[in-house]
Amino acid sequence: MAHGYRTLQHWNQWLTHQFLGSSLLDAEEKLLSSLLARHFGKHALLIGVPHQLDLLKATKIPCHSLLSPIITRDKVPGYIEGDFHELPILTGSIDLVVLPHTLEFVDNPRQLLAEACRIVKPEGLIAICGFNPYSAWGLRKLLAKHKTVPWESNFIRSHKVKSWLQLVDFEMEKHTSVLFRPPVSNQALYKKLQYLEHIGSKCFPMFGGVYVLLARAKVIPLTPIRLKWKQQLSGIRISTTSGHIARQTKQ
Repeated sequence: MAHGYRTLQHWNQWLTHQFLGSSLLDAEEKLLSSLLARHFGKHALLIGVPHQLDLLKATKIPCHSLLSPIITRDKVPGYIEGDFHELPILTGSIDLVVLPHTLEFVDNPRQLLAEACRIVKPEGLIAICGFNPYSAWGLRKLLAKHKTVPWESNFIRSHKVKSWLQLVDFEMEKHTSVLFRPPVSNQALYKKLQYLEHIGSKCFPMFGGVYVLLARAKVIPLTPIRLKWKQQLSGIRISTTSGHIARQTKQ
């Protein structure tokens, strides 16, 4: 993993102990609710940290699971403790996979994305949340003197993630953004800048602090196999009246 197990623990705590983290979760849950309102299925899996599990409330899929390497003492229904490198999930068994910033905390994000796509059913969906390097959030990461969570993670361009999805036969359905306010440390000022969310979504839709990609697994059509007819037709007699086929015997 990119910065180790401890970094994931700090990221998990930041999401609920810092007001920016809570704002991030709220914004992503609202956006995912609108994107996934018409998607149905049986199993939804979130690959991330425990405090992100509530993001699955955005979907109407009944069975929720969380896969994370973090050891937790809390009783979390559907919790799967596993590594991000090789997911212990059957191929083509999940209707919806959610990756909320998970690609930014691993050494090989492309490998993790390929593993996540592997477990999605044909016509299933994958939802990816990522920090946009071309935003006020990306600028703060660039200017931060002391890189702490989340500024020490690897902000990946949405264009690169899209190209990875195309290589594994996933088709883009939606690309949208949220959090157009700068991530200021003053909570009161952050609330006053709420109006920037409306302006940003209308005027600068690609410069939100977080992008969300929604892609669907393509169904690869089966190609019929044409068998080569190798049987010799010599000695075959076809009756012109009855259509009966018979083999002529040698005299």
